[in-house]
Amino acid sequence: MADLSSYRYNPRAIAFQGHRAIGRWRVKAHVITVRGTAAHFPDIVEAAWDKVSVVLGEAPDQGLDVGIAFVTLHLGVQGVWLLLDWWHRADMTIHRHFRAPFDDPTRFVDVGPEHLGPCVWEIAVAAHERQAWITHVLDNRAGADLDAYLDDGLTATM
Repeated sequence: MADLSSYRYNPRAIAFQGHRAIGRWRVKAHVITVRGTAAHFPDIVEAAWDKVSVVLGEAPDQGLDVGIAFVTLHLGVQGVWLLLDWWHRADMTIHRHFRAPFDDPTRFVDVGPEHLGPCVWEIAVAAHERQAWITHVLDNRAGADLDAYLDDGLTATM
């Protein structure tokens, strides 16, 4: 069993990066950093967008997705992590998880089915996305407002 007594939580910066159109998709993004901001890592951020574009471009159009996705790019302690989720059947997501090593931080590789799941900082973004989806899409009495969802981002130190 892991010894948790010496572990201390250190907040990290989470910054909403807005959204982009990629083919039939509209994708919103957040970047989590241990040090610095997304502006300090433009090559990594663009490589992440390139990977997202490839993965979503290969996603089959089964008529069950809504063309909306969210990305979390985490420049962490153990590597660079890229999490891609797209909304499916209105209340589910399809999740893909990638990692790039520090010595090649723009080469994202799928971590496969035997991977670690999201960390505590990445879960904060996912929790925000869940609530934003409920607020603006699923429980919006005026009807689904995808633009409001896309504009609803999390910027915080958590």
